[in-house]
Amino acid sequence: MAVELVATEFDQRLSRTRQKMREAGLDALFVYSDEYHPGYSMYYTNFRTINCIEESAHALLIPLEGEIQAFLGNLNRFAAKRFSWVKNVHNVYEMKSLIPALVNEIPHPVKTVGVVGEELFPISLYREMEKGFESEGIEIVEAGDIVRRERLYKSRNELDLIRSAGKLADDSILAALKEIQIGKTEIELSAIGEYVTRSRGGEIGSAYLVVSGPNHTNLPTWRPMERKIERGDYVWFDFNPSVLGYCSDTGITVAMEGATEEQIRIMNFAYDTNERMVEFIKPGMKGKELFKETLRMCEEAGLSEYFLPYTKGMRAIGHGVGLEVVETPDLGPNSDFVFEPNMVFGIKFDLHGFPFGGVRVEPTVIISENGAEPVNDLRGLRNKYESHFK
Repeated sequence: MAVELVATEFDQRLSRTRQKMREAGLDALFVYSDEYHPGYSMYYTNFRTINCIEESAHALLIPLEGEIQAFLGNLNRFAAKRFSWVKNVHNVYEMKSLIPALVNEIPHPVKTVGVVGEELFPISLYREMEKGFESEGIEIVEAGDIVRRERLYKSRNELDLIRSAGKLADDSILAALKEIQIGKTEIELSAIGEYVTRSRGGEIGSAYLVVSGPNHTNLPTWRPMERKIERGDYVWFDFNPSVLGYCSDTGITVAMEGATEEQIRIMNFAYDTNERMVEFIKPGMKGKELFKETLRMCEEAGLSEYFLPYTKGMRAIGHGVGLEVVETPDLGPNSDFVFEPNMVFGIKFDLHGFPFGGVRVEPTVIISENGAEPVNDLRGLRNKYESHFK
């Protein structure tokens, strides 16, 4: 298991965030997360909520000076007091009455509060928070970029955890590949991957997808079902383990015995193209340059019609990875961000729409001074699968 994060790292995060708050003219931040998107709050607390959506709220009041205050659901408060770095824990359903008192305890005037996580806030909780600040005459502004930018660059410890998650993804996929056979169901293979992840101390960052056959693999995403693997199928795996909160997003495609030469050709093209995508990445280049190069490779091969329809929305060919499997920034045709060292991305290549289905290849990569370092060995996984069945 990788090194655990220590308290000093959280202190450093808080110090950097407070400097950004000063630069933005903010007296405090109010941060909101939940179980499904834990990153904003977990970044400062090392704690992730559980249970149903009403109980999974995780909010923080971060002043320029003084202690952080946490707001959680009734059940999660017990665990937070034991495991979170933040020990001041309050009932999230009492924000309207609690916030004025807590603001008055802050050792500096609070005139402007920046909200992080507006896109996640249930409207009822947002209104409670809003009333609490407005009763004190405090202005509320959106400030998500402060934390998004902070989370974009990973520390050495964070990168070590992501590498561990990548190795766990490979091991989980390999375990499922060793059991793949005609008649095995998608759900059975998914369960094998989840078991390996759990049994080795990891957690499920998001869904463990196993999809097969022409109908399921032609969808850009779908959950595993009771469908049985058939001769000549494509089968793709998209496994997303996390280690101490840090994730990997890992996908491969294999072709079952009986696949046509055309299926093998398309699958080989997907692996080759994804490797070329990773090799193309250099620090200082914009995200949209990678998209442009990927499209060029597809056009050159006469396959753009199987590529473009699945890249029109968010996360076209990838996305950030960290405390969540899918983080900002999105990687697509309009991505103006610049690749820089210590950023982490899932680099995704999909082709769909063939009569025999579609393919996915996706490693997680760490941006370094020299390029992109994959934390997964996708070609190795495929080679082990093929040698196992020869």
